[in-house]
Amino acid sequence: MFEKNEPIRSWQYTLFILGVSLCLLGAFLMVVGEGILAENHSGIAAVVGISGIGLIARARNCGKKQE
Repeated sequence: MFEKNEPIRSWQYTLFILGVSLCLLGAFLMVVGEGILAENHSGIAAVVGISGIGLIARARNCGKKQE
């Protein structure tokens, strides 16, 4: 996941775990969201999942220097 010889900070792990959790929550809402959010649950689940993917990407690219 992270490149070799690059120090990994604890907040990068925190962002990564939060992103994975959001992705799993989005998948859970896709499967059983109708009982929780009524009929229109797929849009909310997609937004939650995409937000999780964004957090995962942010955790991976936070420590890099811009050229």
